[in-house]
Amino acid sequence: MPEEPELVIAGAGIAGLALAAGLSHAGAPWRYRLLDERPALGSTGGAISLWPAALDALDRIGVGAAVRAAGHPVGPGSVRTRGGRTIRSLDLPLLAVRRGLLVELLHAAVSPGSLTFGCAVTGYRRTGAGVRVETAGGPLDAAALVGADGFRSRVARALQPGLAERYAGFPAWRGLTTAPGLAPVQLWGERQELGVVPLGDGLAYWFATVREPEGGGAPDELAHLSRAFDGWPDPVARVLAATDPASVSRNDVLDRERLRRWADGPVVVMGDAAHPMRPHLGQGGGQALVDAALLASLLAVPGTPAAAFTSFEQQRRRPTERLVRASRAASRVVDAPPAVHRLSALVPDAVVRRILSG
Repeated sequence: MPEEPELVIAGAGIAGLALAAGLSHAGAPWRYRLLDERPALGSTGGAISLWPAALDALDRIGVGAAVRAAGHPVGPGSVRTRGGRTIRSLDLPLLAVRRGLLVELLHAAVSPGSLTFGCAVTGYRRTGAGVRVETAGGPLDAAALVGADGFRSRVARALQPGLAERYAGFPAWRGLTTAPGLAPVQLWGERQELGVVPLGDGLAYWFATVREPEGGGAPDELAHLSRAFDGWPDPVARVLAATDPASVSRNDVLDRERLRRWADGPVVVMGDAAHPMRPHLGQGGGQALVDAALLASLLAVPGTPAAAFTSFEQQRRRPTERLVRASRAASRVVDAPPAVHRLSALVPDAVVRRILSG
């Protein structure tokens, strides 16, 4: 492994790459190293929708213009019932971008040679001079450690041993389709949903949830979803029929116990490692970007890592916990009977926008 860094970032997903890019853009006085357990850079999930706060964060870390050029404005869309009735029409200020493209743009802004693959962070121990980071390749001494290692974060579990998780009751599927003429839409009914977000150039991203037991998985996920959504209104059948099977991913949605603290002196967690949330508001990746921009700015000014990490938690815990609760509430609305779906149309658009945007 190259010379020992001052700052170790566990995880090279959106959160970790964005923090590293932010540190480089800010000229922060840190020699950092990203460690990732995967064998190579990659991304699953099809696409991501970015709210203005996430785009502002990308501007602050120096990649906003590139992401805007790669993305596609979402534009006017609707939420409809299983029977095709419109619950709500909204024109949200979102930019949709392929996750893989976003990861590549963030990676391009990271210091060359700072990313090591195949090296998982498995825990840590505080020392008098900083922190001893336990990795699959052996211990590594550093001044500070940032856990950006996702929902199953080993750093978070070292912060709070026995951190519990619980199945939310449904998996989430994602995929890419080339069905023509698609507009943004979400369809709700029968304790399941399917949403579509155009990406431009004849491509669109879709997501779906269906109530079913944990730990499942079908030999042919597209055929499984086609059966689950049989008889639903257009464009559901067209979207699934024009989907590339290789683009489809499925994962069980889990809720995780709230972390009692995010920071432990020279150690902190961010992104999904700190505040995982259900996918229904599409805010997980965007909030990781907001985390990264703030943490990079705090580390760019003189002071100890512990002081920066304490300030980061103080500023980010409350807004992210509000979004965690709102995401669960949105999930419960989708899971509710049709009468509740119809009643949700009575909520003013301004309130919906405020909830969705965090």
